[in-house]
Amino acid sequence: MRYAITYVSTAKKELSSTEIDDLLTTSKKNNNKKSITGVLLYKDGNFLQLIEGKKTEILTLFETIIKDERHTNIIKIFGKEKDSKPFDGYHVDFVTNKKLQYSDTLSEYLFPLETLDEKSKNVVMSILRVFLSG
Repeated sequence: MRYAITYVSTAKKELSSTEIDDLLTTSKKNNNKKSITGVLLYKDGNFLQLIEGKKTEILTLFETIIKDERHTNIIKIFGKEKDSKPFDGYHVDFVTNKKLQYSDTLSEYLFPLETLDEKSKNVVMSILRVFLSG
């Protein structure tokens, strides 16, 4: 059985495009090595992440995330076991208002959420819509 955690947080300082790209690339590389799947988004100084994988790996990763001094106001939306299929890899993105204006970005990020149970999916979808529309 897999375990999933979703959280939001706020960057402690404004991040440059290079810092954002480095963070997203490193997260993707590290998580793919550990078979952790999900999505990490950054927009307007805020992060939204859904991670899933082996329960011990996810709980350890979340403890590391909590201690990471690059962000604050970490709000865990949920942490729960899930028995459905995993996401297809680990996806990261830097979301800008321009990107949202010219693409179907919301649909791109809603698709992997189909692996969640209905209640969890609805919660994450609602938060994701607010996160991306901000």
